[in-house]
Amino acid sequence: MSAELTVGSRAPDFRLPSSTGGEAGIADYRGRSRLVLFFVREYN
Repeated sequence: MSAELTVGSRAPDFRLPSSTGGEAGIADYRGRSRLVLFFVREYN
C-alpha cells in the first residue's frame, strides 16, 4: 500500500481481525456510519 492519500479521498480497502474472531474490512461498512478509534500505547 504505497499510494498517497489526500484529505477527502476514500481509504483503500483492507481487512483486520475482528473482535468476533472473523475479519472486518472497510468495504463491509461502505454507506453506513462508522467511528474509528485509534489508541497509542505509550512506553515509558
